[in-house]
Amino acid sequence: MKKEVYPSLLKGSIAAPGSKSIAQRFIAAALLAPGESEIKNYPDSADCIAALNVAQTLGAVIVKSGSDLRIKGGFPNNDESGIRIAKNQILCGESGLASRMFTPIAALADEAIEVRGEGSLLTRPFTEFDHVIPALGAQCKTSSGRLPVTVRGPLLGGKATLDGSVSSQFLTGLLLALPTAKHDSELIVKSLTSIPYVQMTMEVAAMAGVEILTNDYERFFIKGNQVYKPIKTAVPGDWSGAAFLIAAAAIAAEEGVEITNLSNIITQADSRIVEVLRLSGVEHVAYSDRVFVKQSEINAFQFDATNCPDLVPPIVALAAYGNGVSTIKGAKRLLHKESNRAKALQDEFTKANIRVVVREDELMVYPSYVRPATLNSHNDHRIAMAAALLGLGGDKITIQGAESVNKSFPSFFDALASLGGKVYSK
Repeated sequence: MKKEVYPSLLKGSIAAPGSKSIAQRFIAAALLAPGESEIKNYPDSADCIAALNVAQTLGAVIVKSGSDLRIKGGFPNNDESGIRIAKNQILCGESGLASRMFTPIAALADEAIEVRGEGSLLTRPFTEFDHVIPALGAQCKTSSGRLPVTVRGPLLGGKATLDGSVSSQFLTGLLLALPTAKHDSELIVKSLTSIPYVQMTMEVAAMAGVEILTNDYERFFIKGNQVYKPIKTAVPGDWSGAAFLIAAAAIAAEEGVEITNLSNIITQADSRIVEVLRLSGVEHVAYSDRVFVKQSEINAFQFDATNCPDLVPPIVALAAYGNGVSTIKGAKRLLHKESNRAKALQDEFTKANIRVVVREDELMVYPSYVRPATLNSHNDHRIAMAAALLGLGGDKITIQGAESVNKSFPSFFDALASLGGKVYSK
């Protein structure tokens, strides 16, 4: 599918979609909790649907009413929960979080379970599990460090060391699975990035009555034989998706746009977009549950996105309209996403006359006049949304593969249109 985005004047109010990162963690906690959990405002993005499907395959009984869910959990199989694995293969779509989070959880079962994915997920690394899961008592076989991965438990606990520099998602899965293991566990994590996402995981576990202790996010201590309690909660708004709406307002909203359904009740790394607004001099007011943003002169800025790499695409688009060269640190964190995002941003933005230089761990953005161009999403939702931002304030941008936004923010183009954005299907 192609979308065309033209220069626009945005105004009005829009609610951020539900957070897919938090929603998927809620599903994992509900799967592990004997009893019935209730989750409201569950998003309909592809990644969230994948997490639901995985939980059902592992035996969760899910009743859906609109965006509200009731989930009977209790995995792994036990007499009290009565749930049973539906099949020994879980399909994670293109969700990196679902695949890495549910792999250690699947390893709690005393039978072989294969974890599969599709699309760009098949190229993403899973090598950490090759040695970490066996060290914790279960079997694991990857396909030369890639999916599909087969695990067989039960995961017993113990001590293991892992590299946290590629992704924190490996650690998230282990932290959620190990509290139910037979023995206590200690994880030693080297070079951990995306610490806010680990904080998010620990906060969700705590909501379900599970305790995880850490020493400066380098060592994690998890008591075994803990029991998850059912949760009753609602999925908060997604700062990752909201960041694109916030950047769009800074680029094209003379009268301002209010983005609602936001909070920091659970840690979200991408709430740091407010810091970017401050650094770049964009006129804004941040409330406890919403942000109001107006089109402003955008000053050149420097920002370290190492712990919030999903912010890079929207702030590169923001920097394209700056009054000088902006520098964004964290390029190495972009290599193993849905695309190599650093290269994708460089290649695609260059077509629109925006020079992006990647130098080791930094991206440097050189503002210029945005010229008409056809940009490829690389089947990456965040590249597609970043491309749309170029069209709002510059010249006509055609986006190939625009349907990739379904992964996290299916209504993104409709949201822009509701604010006055000139968005057309082609």
